[in-house]
Amino acid sequence: MAAVESSRDEPRGRVRVTMPVAVGRHCVAPVLMALGRQHPALELDLSFTDRVVDVVHEGVDLALRVGPLRDSHDLVARRLGLHRMVVCASPGYLQSAGSPSGPEDLPSHRCLVYARNGRFKHWQFHDAEGRLVDMDVSHRWRFDDLEAIAEAAAAGLGLAWLPCWLVREPVASGRLERVLTDLPGLVFDTHLIWPQAPHLPLRVRAAIDALAAELPKMMLT
Repeated sequence: MAAVESSRDEPRGRVRVTMPVAVGRHCVAPVLMALGRQHPALELDLSFTDRVVDVVHEGVDLALRVGPLRDSHDLVARRLGLHRMVVCASPGYLQSAGSPSGPEDLPSHRCLVYARNGRFKHWQFHDAEGRLVDMDVSHRWRFDDLEAIAEAAAAGLGLAWLPCWLVREPVASGRLERVLTDLPGLVFDTHLIWPQAPHLPLRVRAAIDALAAELPKMMLT
């Protein structure tokens, strides 16, 4: 059982936080580590998983969700903003295979896809009428880790569809180049969720406030 705060001014005790692996490592964990340094009495139990965790039944205090939320009367949600997706590849791959001029060119390219439990996630784009379209891209490589996809793309294995925050550094260093930049990048809502309760403990409120202040600047540029 988590310790009870003994002061209204100092968060203390354990906060259990779950988050998707890549965004957790790159964005969430740095914010929470800074919070932990600021409040020595705060205990942080961080879980990195791409599995959709049952927050209520698994005793989680706080979770980050990317994408649409399921309706639930047991949970409270706070929207952080948008999580933007981009298509990129290494300069070497683009030199040899050419750069796609539109989504319709993707089936002729080697693509690196995210897959879990034998099912891969379709790449999604908006058509001329603004409707969301699933693109069934050609793929030989499948990964269940976004960072591995970024590394494979930088190694020249094909095109990748990845969050902008994950490719920011390799694009800046020239290891990756963005393509299809004339298209509006697909965006997903990003939320923090936590169990509904009459009183939100100070330790959880401190984590929510820190993440709400910092994550939009880290994730959504």
